[in-house]
Amino acid sequence: MKIVSADKVYLYPEHRKNLKQLGEVVIYNDVPDEQKGIRRIKDADIVINNWLEMPARVISAAPKLKMICVAATGYEWIDLAQSRKQSITVCNTPNFSTDAVAEHAIGLLLTAIRLASKAQVDIRKGTWDPLAYKGKELKGKTLGIIGYGTIGRRVAEIAKNGFNMNILFVNSSSSRQDFEKLLHRSDVISINAPLTNKTRGMVGKKEFQLMKNGVVLVNTGRGAIIDERALMDNLTSGKIFAAGLDVLSNEPMKKTDPLFAYPNVVITPHIAFNTEESEYRCSQIVTDNIKKFLGGHPQNVVS
Repeated sequence: MKIVSADKVYLYPEHRKNLKQLGEVVIYNDVPDEQKGIRRIKDADIVINNWLEMPARVISAAPKLKMICVAATGYEWIDLAQSRKQSITVCNTPNFSTDAVAEHAIGLLLTAIRLASKAQVDIRKGTWDPLAYKGKELKGKTLGIIGYGTIGRRVAEIAKNGFNMNILFVNSSSSRQDFEKLLHRSDVISINAPLTNKTRGMVGKKEFQLMKNGVVLVNTGRGAIIDERALMDNLTSGKIFAAGLDVLSNEPMKKTDPLFAYPNVVITPHIAFNTEESEYRCSQIVTDNIKKFLGGHPQNVVS
């Protein structure tokens, strides 16, 4: 049994030890290009993956593969149809970063709504003007949450208990009418949904038109859920008061990306998941996934 951690997934020493009791373990610590990735996994029985894109041609180059363990909640970079064709079990790592992502979403919201990012840039340039950054308070505002899984519910809990906010939400079973009602009524919108065919581009020109003037938008879900061109148009018009983005349509961003021109936009480089605590939980769940699979009782199966 050959277990290959194909990219930058950190496995804690005790978890590496556990895996080595199950078979040969090979661990890599960088993100390979496609051809290097294929060379790494071509003889693997189990692949641990987070950053390596695995379209059909990559998966088919690994004929012995029995399991792909994604060290993340999302898994849209794995070709599930090809995995099914080869009878490969695909498991993800849910809930390891729930608190981390929810707390980061609230952090982005606070930074955006108080224009703190612009203030920091200006102060580093020598501008000190406390009256130039008139923000808004969260208390009593309505928060609309797009995606009401474990992370969305945790965001709601923090917002409700910490700021006495009113909560609206939609999930995969909500109607278009429910979605439009959320857009129309929310003072703040937090996107916590995964990227699917249904959510891709779901916040575009029409949806921005339905929002209140001066709304604040935060995205810690997936970048492609938002039409970024429409977002920039609404930032320019003032319809969007401020935005906090941890995920973008194209990652990594180029330094010439036009979003950088907006001082009321806070951008972090897809770090919401990244805490010491979540890293350990991820390592533990990955190990448990593999042990359960080899024991004949796979968990967290997505395909």
